[in-house]
Amino acid sequence: MRITKFSVTNYKVFSEKFTIDFSADSIAILTGRNNTGKSTILEAINCFFVKDTKTNTIASDCFSDTNNEIILEAEFLSGEESHTFFKKYQAGSLPKYYGTDTKEIKAKHPEKDIFDEIINNKPYYITPAMTTEDINQLIQTMYSQIIKSKLEKIELEIADEDPDYEIMKREYDQIRKAYPIFLKKLKKSIDLVLDKVSNDVSGDLRKLFSNDELALEVLGGESDGFSASDLVKSTSSSIVIDSNRQKQMPLANQGTGLQRMSLIYLIQNMIQNKLLGNTEEKLLLIDEPEAFLHPEAVRALSRSLYEIGARMPLMISTHSPVLIDLAEKHTSIQVFRVGENKAIQLYKSATTQFDDNDIKNMKILNYVDSYINEFFFADKIVIVEGDTEYIAFKHFFKEKNVNIHIIRARGKATICTLMKILNQFNTNYDVIHDVDNNYKFSSKTLQAQLTNCKNILKLKISNNIRIFSSVSNFEEAIGIGEIENSKKTQTIYNILNEVATSGVYKEARKKVENLFDIITNQKEINQLDDGFKGITSEQDYEDFFIGLIAEKKKEEREQQEQVNNEENVK
Repeated sequence: MRITKFSVTNYKVFSEKFTIDFSADSIAILTGRNNTGKSTILEAINCFFVKDTKTNTIASDCFSDTNNEIILEAEFLSGEESHTFFKKYQAGSLPKYYGTDTKEIKAKHPEKDIFDEIINNKPYYITPAMTTEDINQLIQTMYSQIIKSKLEKIELEIADEDPDYEIMKREYDQIRKAYPIFLKKLKKSIDLVLDKVSNDVSGDLRKLFSNDELALEVLGGESDGFSASDLVKSTSSSIVIDSNRQKQMPLANQGTGLQRMSLIYLIQNMIQNKLLGNTEEKLLLIDEPEAFLHPEAVRALSRSLYEIGARMPLMISTHSPVLIDLAEKHTSIQVFRVGENKAIQLYKSATTQFDDNDIKNMKILNYVDSYINEFFFADKIVIVEGDTEYIAFKHFFKEKNVNIHIIRARGKATICTLMKILNQFNTNYDVIHDVDNNYKFSSKTLQAQLTNCKNILKLKISNNIRIFSSVSNFEEAIGIGEIENSKKTQTIYNILNEVATSGVYKEARKKVENLFDIITNQKEINQLDDGFKGITSEQDYEDFFIGLIAEKKKEEREQQEQVNNEENVK
């Protein structure tokens, strides 16, 4: 029974109904700025499964409007059958559950058995602010799940690699047979005592009230026999950590980072070793898993989360782009940005859209720039090809305090890979790349550059994508000519910070700033300076190349003819 949709109304920041849809994918990642409700969603999902008491129910200050109900709505799918359940809170009272038919769930409700199955499958919920009691309870839940899974295998006679399996099976069978017999003997013995108590008290009551018809009967409880849950209830577990400082220290007394990583790794390992039984319907919720971890640990955590997500539904809220690994197999990840009324799906993995070169490019990007995935967290995105453009845009990004994310592709092939990724969600983004129609190139190289440019244009799938070209490269476009690679960084720094006073550098700075303004403020492309071109068709590229390629071919033929003539003379 998998959760497919969850809605929350009137809870904390969600005064209006907020909904998030889950696909069959295993990993859902929530992003967004602070105080948008990422953690609240996870908290609300966990609250849906919690059995409330007067001491642990939702506090009155969690109601957006105390005059209205908090409503937690969850939709579950089992095969082709869908079930929707509601949990409704009134300020000052315990909540009630309602079924798909909107009737309160009581003993005879038609969905009672399905509801009980769902509620008893409470998610694992890991937060940055877990108390000692929370940690111990989660540990106990996992331990109980392991025992339950083991006993279910024995009951269903599913053999495993445990050398004591046959012995435990025989002993378990003996316990199950002996337990009801023992209960009957115990009940019979107790019932004799209770009968005497009932007769004595009845006699006293008849005398007291002068009523010979009065009778009191103490009834002994009935038992349905023995089940796995009886053993689960009688067991407990704890986790201790040994270090060079202290032995047998409870996990709950350790640092927050160690606590969370230990719990996550425990779940990962238990899943891999199939200790937790069927985990396909067990949800794992982790609020800001990167909290309290150093950068290297966050990268290791990312790998672990993907391994967990391949085996059980996983939902996290995060501020860390490192946790979104584009080089992973794209079969189990959704990325949502939390909006006002719904979680907007930014990205959904699709393996078929990426070839081997794309995967290779993404891995290289992750190695070179570990924060490449910040575009998942940005309002506006700009892809640039080289270092000079990247430095220039970073400068104005900070100077003008504009909220954009600049991705440095370092090549046209990688630009295509990034566009494929960005095209999977509806966003505005711009691309700036060099035309590279330099006369020094051969006709073959120029033809290849034209093909590269056209490949970029093919990925412009909507008007929300704009492509700008620098002719023939960014340095030439801003009027400073060819610059050695070793001097590019210092040169652009001088231009941007007006270290140099020459007219050429001042004019270059104006051109860079104008390009930045056109991109960030969505100005018309006809406002571009000479040296830059807004690309709308293949003809725009061909205008840069066709004549030049023909000229180069003619020059190359003449050079070859000259070489041939010289060889004939010899």
